[in-house]
Amino acid sequence: MESSCALALAEVMGRPGLRPAVTGRYRMGDIRHCFADISLSRESLGYAPRVSFHDGLAELSSWLEDQVATDRVAEARAELEARGLTV
Repeated sequence: MESSCALALAEVMGRPGLRPAVTGRYRMGDIRHCFADISLSRESLGYAPRVSFHDGLAELSSWLEDQVATDRVAEARAELEARGLTV
C-alpha cells in the first residue's frame, strides 16, 4: 500500500511518477503505525490549523528545492540487515 501523503508530496514536487518503496521490512523497535489525531486539541483548545495540508506541502517543496540530498537508503538498509536489526 502506498502512502497517500508520500504521493501527494511527490505530486507537489513535480514528480508524480515517484513512488515510495514499501518493502514490508522494518527495524526492531520502530513504531510501525502512527496517525496524527488533533481532535482532542480541537475540542479542548479550539485549535485549528492555519495552513492547509496542500499549502504546507507546497511550502515544504519550495524549501526542499534548495537542499542537497544524498541517497544512502540502500547502504543503510544493508547495514541494518547485516547487523540483524530488521524484521
